[in-house]
Amino acid sequence: MNRILKFLFSLAVVLFLVACSNASSSADDETPVMSSSSSDEDQVLLSTTVKKDGIDMLSFGSLNLDVAADSFLAVFELGDIVAVMVVGYDTLEVPVVPDYDAVSPGELLLRVVSGKPHVTLGINFGQLAVALGIAENAPAGSEYPYRLKDVKLPIEVNVALKDKGGFKENLEMLEFQNYGLVMDNYPDLSVADFANFREIATTGMGKGVLYRSSSPIDPVDGRNTYADSLAKAAKVATFINLTDTDKGAKAYEGFDKSYYATQKVVYLSLPASFTTNLFKEGLVKGLRFMLENDSPYLVHCQMGKDRAGFVSAVLEALMGASAEEVEKDYVKTYDNYYNVVHGKQQRLTESQLDWFRALIVRNMKMAYSDAGVDIDDFENVDLAKATEQYLEKLGLSQKEIADLKARLK
Repeated sequence: MNRILKFLFSLAVVLFLVACSNASSSADDETPVMSSSSSDEDQVLLSTTVKKDGIDMLSFGSLNLDVAADSFLAVFELGDIVAVMVVGYDTLEVPVVPDYDAVSPGELLLRVVSGKPHVTLGINFGQLAVALGIAENAPAGSEYPYRLKDVKLPIEVNVALKDKGGFKENLEMLEFQNYGLVMDNYPDLSVADFANFREIATTGMGKGVLYRSSSPIDPVDGRNTYADSLAKAAKVATFINLTDTDKGAKAYEGFDKSYYATQKVVYLSLPASFTTNLFKEGLVKGLRFMLENDSPYLVHCQMGKDRAGFVSAVLEALMGASAEEVEKDYVKTYDNYYNVVHGKQQRLTESQLDWFRALIVRNMKMAYSDAGVDIDDFENVDLAKATEQYLEKLGLSQKEIADLKARLK
């Protein structure tokens, strides 16, 4: 009886949402369909397609979805986390946000602005359509920088609720996520802290083996020359670039004169979405590159915060770091960057830092669980053993994992 009532209720909701969608969308063959699956988990609530004529895709590498923003907001709310299945490509877990700057550079988002005729799935400062293999760089002289690849249209997209309101606190914490571009903004920080450059010295990690930092080549945050000089002083021999393509990296002003350009580098161009195939395959590629090349190693993305923070945490856990050590190293980056007010940094409070500490715990739990590894009891689980299992699930062999540990000792 309960199942029948639940079905009837779901059907009523679906009919109402279809009516909302039809009222706010043009009457054509691509009107989005609201639907309900029989599964309570990852219940599909909206089905639509990628807009074929999406200017955002051709200009910026984002994907416009053929559903009006107001229709979307009849189903979901700003601050929800949703699972977006781009059928035939990947399933992405993304927050529903009002603008790109609600997430950090390299992070996925679903931008929903009331009144707009579509919603946009993208990467902040990235090209999701290119990363998924839907679009590609257009030839020089083309009208737009990107063009559709030889793909089968329409591309179906299904959206399910993953975590109701799971990103709302992040939106509230944006108030404190202001950072500066010059040393003068940070009177209390050292040059290394400003560059977010540090040796990883958690339990089990060898001395002078692994470093992390902001980008030593990307000038956008004003830290690259400091990070590059510090990497040279540390004699870094192998760089794991989580954010750039080879071509993109070499286009940065001053790249040819950097220390970075003289060393071994793997360019991975990964999204900051740790359960996607793109990220998992890229992580394996990066770790295998470390196996093929000598230390000292340096892991970085743009800011050295999200992607570099996650990869650093995985390597720390692999080598025997405690949960407390992982959280402490992760949060130092946020303490180094944030809460610049009127040109001067005001240090974050402990309660604010606790909120940022929780990010790495949540991200690791989500990524490991996606691979079938349970670390819900984060403070007490054997993180080293769990991380070995996680890396094996991603495709590394037991020998490769053992060799990686030997290189990091």
